[in-house]
Amino acid sequence: MELTFIGGADGVTGSASLLTDTRLGLRALVDCGAHAERELVRPDGAPRLGFDARMLSCVFLTHAHRDHCGRLPQLHRAGFRGPVYCTEATAAMTRIALMDAAKFSREYDADDVEMIDFQPLDRRADFKFGQPMRLHGVAVTFHRSAHILGAVALTIAWRSRTSTRRSICFSGDIGGNTPGNPYQSLLAGQQTPGAVDYMVVESTRGAEPARPAHYKSAAGREQAWADVFADSDARGGGPVVVPCFAMHRAQELWFDLHRVLRHTAAGAPDAAGRPRWLSMDAPLAARMTDVYAELLTRRNEQGEQSPWRNPTLADRLWLADEAAVDAYLVDLWARVGRNRAPGGTLRAMHDPELSRVVALAGSGMCEGGRIVDFITDQIGNPAATIVLCGYAPPETGAGRLRRLIAGDWPSDTPLVLGKARIDPARIQARLVDFGDYYSGHGDIDALCRFVFEIDEPAPAATVFLNHGDSAMRAGFAAALHARAATKQPGDRPLADVVLPGTGEQHDLDAADQNAQAIRARLRAQALASLRRAD
Repeated sequence: MELTFIGGADGVTGSASLLTDTRLGLRALVDCGAHAERELVRPDGAPRLGFDARMLSCVFLTHAHRDHCGRLPQLHRAGFRGPVYCTEATAAMTRIALMDAAKFSREYDADDVEMIDFQPLDRRADFKFGQPMRLHGVAVTFHRSAHILGAVALTIAWRSRTSTRRSICFSGDIGGNTPGNPYQSLLAGQQTPGAVDYMVVESTRGAEPARPAHYKSAAGREQAWADVFADSDARGGGPVVVPCFAMHRAQELWFDLHRVLRHTAAGAPDAAGRPRWLSMDAPLAARMTDVYAELLTRRNEQGEQSPWRNPTLADRLWLADEAAVDAYLVDLWARVGRNRAPGGTLRAMHDPELSRVVALAGSGMCEGGRIVDFITDQIGNPAATIVLCGYAPPETGAGRLRRLIAGDWPSDTPLVLGKARIDPARIQARLVDFGDYYSGHGDIDALCRFVFEIDEPAPAATVFLNHGDSAMRAGFAAALHARAATKQPGDRPLADVVLPGTGEQHDLDAADQNAQAIRARLRAQALASLRRAD
């Protein structure tokens, strides 16, 4: 079995890894992500595939974010006709996202998206998380990663050239929720893989220190929102504008904000009797919400709740049982369509009766969409508040706003959001950064938990670090080496930590073959010694 890093090896976008085994006739791609960086010669900024798409057996898709799935239509256009294995949620949200992107793409169209053969493994009767399924001559196991709905890590096991059982785990993107502390709103905790020989692990936040405890607390996050609303009212109760990603972040925010407005003083009318109300002005997010509405309340034939759903919700919502949680969520998601301002959100922001609106809209990067209109309209309003709630590279609109919050933006340089150019001198709204409350990528504690936590004897694993810039990968590698050196009881031992480059190939069976050759040589030497002795 050979592993080739096609994309995402030395950056945080374009994730794609190729597994090839000629004995098994297997050529499997794990993820097929688009690149965030755009070049004039290639609209999606991606290099050529680097392999013949027609020869692929299948694709394993970890989740529905564009940097992991965004080039699937190009793959189809290049001749791939095999199955894309994933979860039901990932299939549904990927299809929605790619159909939306097809309207603006010069690389593919809606027909390419329609022809993708998604095969959700969790719809099969014999599927269970943590248990292998036989596909294309290998055993495949899914583990929930707590990143977004439907996201998984996956383990692939095979027999090496010496008939030794070997396995590799691909982390996809790792969320922060753990079984002991599922602090973010919707999802159950991260599952860790069992004994494996190799791991390919993301490193997006790998060099950053662990987040302080209040960022990993549902109560702390809700209190932070209540404080934002109290401050907003003290400054006149203007609009609260929240950029958000359509997939998962919008649904998390809707859950949290509905709860805060319903159960704290933040949701009460002000002295003038004006209500504070919540609006999601994001058509794509509304379509994604339909997937959440379906899959977070669905029960299996045994009546068990969704395996994706946060098991603490009944206690957190002060509800009697899971059936009451179902009813709560059904009503919650239905409000997405009902909570709309007559005449639109921009008009509501200027209506004295409706201006206490909490407006969610995309894009989360503030590179376009309705959110840019909302921000440019309100950034000069001293009563307004703009809350950033997700990761954004420094070169994006949201990244520039973060630099402004941190005091790193030059006062004589216009702030660019999409096509808008804002004079820093006219910025009077309060800017707040809630990114650490809502990061979909686990911190160093979550990453180390994924690598080290294991409840069975395990061989020493070789860990490949991908999906991170050079500083993040190097910092994470140092942390892994440091912890491995302590040999903590119960930790998975590490054989090596590797920082691969794009295009780099690794023969995953070579160690077995080398060991076999060494054993054969030692046996030959022993036999020769016996003959000489005779």
